[in-house]
Amino acid sequence: MRSKQTTTIKQAADILRKSNRIALFAHTNPDGDTIGACIGLKLILQKLGKSADVFCDSELNSRLSSFEESCCVNKTFSGIKYDLMVAVDCSDIYRLGDFSSIYNDCRTTLTIDHHGDDYFSAYNCIYTYSSTCQIIYEIAKALGVTLDSVSATYLYLGLCTDTGNFAYNVNKGGFVMASELCEIGADAERIYRVFFREKSLTEIKLLARALSRIRSYYDDKMFLLYITADDLLEFGLEPSTTSGIVSYAIDISTAKAGVCICEFAPNCYKVSMRGKDYSVREVCKEFGGGGHLYASGCRINGMLEDVIEKIVRVVGYTI
Repeated sequence: MRSKQTTTIKQAADILRKSNRIALFAHTNPDGDTIGACIGLKLILQKLGKSADVFCDSELNSRLSSFEESCCVNKTFSGIKYDLMVAVDCSDIYRLGDFSSIYNDCRTTLTIDHHGDDYFSAYNCIYTYSSTCQIIYEIAKALGVTLDSVSATYLYLGLCTDTGNFAYNVNKGGFVMASELCEIGADAERIYRVFFREKSLTEIKLLARALSRIRSYYDDKMFLLYITADDLLEFGLEPSTTSGIVSYAIDISTAKAGVCICEFAPNCYKVSMRGKDYSVREVCKEFGGGGHLYASGCRINGMLEDVIEKIVRVVGYTI
């Protein structure tokens, strides 16, 4: 039975404590927060003597896979019987991808998430924090587990990447958590370097291609970039490598909304949006997406120019 009642952090910790074999599910096309939270929670549970496995139906991008513990993420389900299944950083059950039906068939399930209000699990620990890793950090405290440098690094990874290196959607608790994790030994320098500085030559060339196409709307209040599937094929890159390009659109001084559109399949586009004192979340909701107030995303199908026209029209209602 699915519950509409919110589960507190203490209650979530008690549910985890009472379970011995636990399956943790990251969302499809994983980002740093879902992987950091899954691996961080796995390491925390192992300190309690629990058996925990991490599952994700998508390949990890090169940045995430460069971290050693990422090898523990499984793409296939072994059929092992679990006491508890946990959806980590998933705003709806369909974000579990190929594992959605397996999860839905499980009787005892727990969502741990920091956005959305889709209560699809038996228990739902949902807090509007900077990242899901922030919830995992508080669960660790409720469980009485002392973090080590490895688990601290993965929780810092999720917090750092989901706030754009503390540029948006960060609160006092997030800064306190970051400080405490660094004291434990989180490798903050490596995370910043890997996710926010280092780029391959082909990534730089793709960025140059995108910047050459920048479009301006509404008296320079909105800027839009786009990347086609042919661009990715030409440079031999995956859609995940485009995640930071949207920042170049919102960094323009007059911009209130920045948009990056990436074609990840024929006529299927992933849209990333950033805002300055402007809610891009409301725009993305119009297309079935969502996220944070000033950092959101969605997916839109159609011909490129039609997709652009739809986005521009919706932004025009409120900008």
